[in-house]
Amino acid sequence: MRIVLITGTSTGIGMATALRQARAGDRVYASMRDLGRAGALRHAAAAQRLPIELIELDVDNSASVTSAVRQVLDREGRLEVLVNNAGIAPFNPIEAASDDEVRRVFETNVFGALRMIRAVLPAMRAQRSGIIANVSSVAGRLAGSCMGVYCASKFALEAVSESLAREVCSFGIRVVIIEPGIIVTPILDKALANLPPEADSPYGAPIRRTRAIFSQGQRTGGHPDLVAEVIERALADPNGKLRHTAGPDAAVLVGGRARMSDEEWITMERHATDEEYFTDFATRFPMPPGD
Repeated sequence: MRIVLITGTSTGIGMATALRQARAGDRVYASMRDLGRAGALRHAAAAQRLPIELIELDVDNSASVTSAVRQVLDREGRLEVLVNNAGIAPFNPIEAASDDEVRRVFETNVFGALRMIRAVLPAMRAQRSGIIANVSSVAGRLAGSCMGVYCASKFALEAVSESLAREVCSFGIRVVIIEPGIIVTPILDKALANLPPEADSPYGAPIRRTRAIFSQGQRTGGHPDLVAEVIERALADPNGKLRHTAGPDAAVLVGGRARMSDEEWITMERHATDEEYFTDFATRFPMPPGD
């Protein structure tokens, strides 16, 4: 039985992962900033008779991180798996993104993950084993319009993860990067709500197209369980693969972008009409049937 600590488990991918790993026989410590939001996870765990431990942890706060990790280690004496899932995803054109918004995104998505990594590494090095799974995004591989700050945070997380994997492999510690596509979670709803009205912005076309893509994603995007399944497989992967895409569109988006030059990707946004844009998009990123 492994000891698993997961951040951001009140909803979405984090909750699905906590439940799945507990069903797999792991002892799961499911953390969140506000335990007042633990009702849904608590109910699901009770209904499935899963012994999930709920702990308070705010990845934006160093003292909270240190306290939560110490709590797990004091109780268990070891920690085999960290899943860095906590994250936020406001969408906005770069010009409209305030310094406070940028700091907020990086505070959680990058510095939060770094705090967690630094907190667990001494124990993992001492036991000469462990897995750190960082939940990134396909947005860590391609930078879309009106997503620049969010994409920047995920590009940063990918770089941190790849460098970390090199640094810790000799200690028996493995790093995996999880790259979901469009997944239907409350984070997606918040991201769409954050987009400014197109009529109030000089970036009307990019805003409109971004909203259309993700509004469609609310209807056809993947379920958080799909990502939880990929995380479970990645944690058990005997080949030590670093990157794992998750969701029906993720591999299509990453593969389609890889086949394009930087200039082709950028100039897609110059299409005069939305019809031309989405025709081009569908050609370059052919989604599986039903998506």
